[in-house]
Amino acid sequence: MTEQFTRQAPRILDELAQTGIALLLKEPFYAHLFSSINKEIVGPSHEVQTLAVGLGKNSLSLYINAQFWDETLTRPEHRYGVLKHEMLHLIFRHLQVQEPQLDPLLLNIAFDLVVNQYIDREQLPDDSIFIESFPELALRKGETWYYYYKALENTRKSEGEQSTKGRGNSALEEIQSNSHGLERHQPWREVRSRSQMENAVLDTHLDSLLKTAHQRTNAAAWGNLPDTVRETISSFFPKPPSVHWRMALRRFSQSSRSTRLKNTLKRPSKRYGTTPGLRIERRHSITAAIDTSGSVGQPEFQLFFNELHQLWKAGAQITVLEVDTEIHRIYTYKGRTPEWTQGRGGTDFSAAIQWANQQQPDLLIYLTDGFAGPSKIKPTVPIIWLISPDGLRPSHQSWNTLPGKKIKMHA
Repeated sequence: MTEQFTRQAPRILDELAQTGIALLLKEPFYAHLFSSINKEIVGPSHEVQTLAVGLGKNSLSLYINAQFWDETLTRPEHRYGVLKHEMLHLIFRHLQVQEPQLDPLLLNIAFDLVVNQYIDREQLPDDSIFIESFPELALRKGETWYYYYKALENTRKSEGEQSTKGRGNSALEEIQSNSHGLERHQPWREVRSRSQMENAVLDTHLDSLLKTAHQRTNAAAWGNLPDTVRETISSFFPKPPSVHWRMALRRFSQSSRSTRLKNTLKRPSKRYGTTPGLRIERRHSITAAIDTSGSVGQPEFQLFFNELHQLWKAGAQITVLEVDTEIHRIYTYKGRTPEWTQGRGGTDFSAAIQWANQQQPDLLIYLTDGFAGPSKIKPTVPIIWLISPDGLRPSHQSWNTLPGKKIKMHA
């Protein structure tokens, strides 16, 4: 470590603390999150050449390149904005997005389009990326990274068509030749290369940091956060479920088909008379059909996946179907809400019911607003309908056309 760097580090940490105080006075939640992560000043030879959140020895760390801080982030408002920018990436969990098949450049742009909406333009360096950087794309505010990624991807695909080439493409070409701060995402590669178990530990750690920051933030400051940011944070704090899932699962235990062997010290082996013996542990095979039609919005999705999380915690194996008039995606629920869903068409219950009839799970749960015509397919498996708070009412004539048990969810 050079003598100059030795002198720089304490001063930069002090200036960093001053920026944290400015955050605390104006936007306390971000300040509380910022205060809970490690800070490390790094020199010119470090892989982080700017300022970035990455993995430390045992937790998340904020790396600050001394040269970048002193030569580029010279204005206090830019230091404020870039720190807030990094905290927003943590809130939206962009570090943990694992989509290796997607283009890294477009993915990084999409991440910045999400977070920079919540930062004043004068608080970010001039080369930062905003929705306004792509005027011809007419991008909507408050969307997920996947929405922006698809819009950018479609734009790039049309680059060869002269009739569609415009400022959106020109901006994309300029970004490809100029980093625009996107190199700050480089440390995330280490997070994405880790095992599923390691990232689950990181998720739990981040949950704890967000909960602590929430607890330290007073009601007025919490209410002043943008709705999308507040809803994103709250989505990781499960609400009370509409259904007592452990009781519900017991009702279907007799029809459970998925089993596994488990060692037990309580029951001796009947064959050998020794312990440990083996017992059969039943695991419920659940198919959860998520209505992704155009009439279902993000608040409903959060409620739906909150119920799935409670069900998952009760020990069920859950296969998720994203379905409107047809099934778009099928995957196993592993304790995390997906950042995007496919669909937004009309609604037809038949596709999911037919799939369940073929696969024969122990239970089909259909999470929906209930607005659709009767299914043409009769279910041959037990079915529960979870109807969203603003969805179909029990007094509506269509309520009784839904086969099986119906439950009206509360907000």
